[in-house]
Amino acid sequence: MSSHLGIKPEDHVVLELVGTEEPTGAWQRNFPDAATQFPFLIPEGRYLVITDVDWQFQLAEDPQPQNVTFRLFVAPLDDLTNSYRVLNSTTMLDEMGYGGASEAMTAGFIVAESATIVWDSIPATEQVVHIQLRGYLVDRQ
Repeated sequence: MSSHLGIKPEDHVVLELVGTEEPTGAWQRNFPDAATQFPFLIPEGRYLVITDVDWQFQLAEDPQPQNVTFRLFVAPLDDLTNSYRVLNSTTMLDEMGYGGASEAMTAGFIVAESATIVWDSIPATEQVVHIQLRGYLVDRQ
């Protein structure tokens, strides 16, 4: 049985970070039965395709309405500083410094088994409250 996207249900992926201060590239995978896997690693011989991103965070220092840009990068597992950008998402924070957005990407982006996803923001923030990535696994051919 396949989903409406033609993807087997077991290949759908929901990844999550909650309350993290460091963009370590370590994600938790959430399964339909409420089981989790941490850290999530892309299985050998597969690609991860990310199609949707939700993010929320709080600017703890000097909270005020201002623009903030959340960014995602693909980086090798063995060198998180050697990355390339795959998403920019900008929103206006409220007067308490809270903000976020939901992004549904038509094409998405692909991550190989030797890589992971890291984040940052402009301006830099002390803590991401919540990031959720949704997508699916496909065979590498």
